Order: sequence, then structure tokens, then C-alpha cells
Amino acid sequence: MNDPQCESDRWWRQASADLAFLPIAEQAGKYDTCCFLAQQTAEKALKAYLFSQGEELIFTHSIFKLCDLAARYDHFFADLKETVKTLDYYHVEARYPNTLQDVIPAEFYSARDAEEAIRMATDVHRTVGERLAPPDPSGS
Repeated sequence: MNDPQCESDRWWRQASADLAFLPIAEQAGKYDTCCFLAQQTAEKALKAYLFSQGEELIFTHSIFKLCDLAARYDHFFADLKETVKTLDYYHVEARYPNTLQDVIPAEFYSARDAEEAIRMATDVHRTVGERLAPPDPSGS
């Protein structure tokens, strides 16, 4: 296993890159892709946080479960999970044509779904970023 901080940084950088692409997918009307990528952003950010705490093996894709794991280190994640757990529905359903009855993800997800997914991913990303940031040496 890589150094925990190095591994955390790799996951954080990818979460940030995914987050940066979300507005492009949204503007292109790719709402299904946007929802899935929002889930991925949150998952990678939460894994970055968990790696920074010394976790080595993380076998879930569930935002709900990842927030539970993160709450062992910072209770704020227990509250966060209630506002972002809907992202779990985008891991599989937003990608595969056989997960929704009589419709494909590209036809099912809407601009409103994408907007809400982006909000949730941004909330997770911001929360993790605040906790990964090194303390301000000046104390301000």
C-alpha cells in the first residue's frame, strides 16, 4: 500500500478533477453522466479523507457507508450522510440501460437531478477539503 497521505492526495486530485467536469456534463445535457460523476466525485473525496486517516482497505462505493466510516473520525460526516445519501442511487442506475424500467438513464435523468447531484457532490468535496487542508500556522 502507498503512503496514506500520498494515496489520499491521489484520490483527492481525482475527485477534484471529476468535480471540475460536472458543469461541462451538465451544460451538454448529459444529466445521467452528471449524476454518475457526482457520485464518483463524492466517493473519491470521501476515500481521500479515509486514506488520510490511515485507512488502507475501503471496499464500498456507497456514499452512505463511506460517510459512516468517516464519522468515526469526525462526527460531521454522520450529519452529512443524511443530505447526500441520494448519490448512492447514481452509482449503477445512472449508467446501465437495464437498471430502470422501460427507459434508459439518458432519457430518465433531468436537469433538476443533475443540479441536485452537483450540489451534493460539491457539499461532500467542500467538507472533505476543509478537513484535508493543513492547519493555518498563523492561527487565523
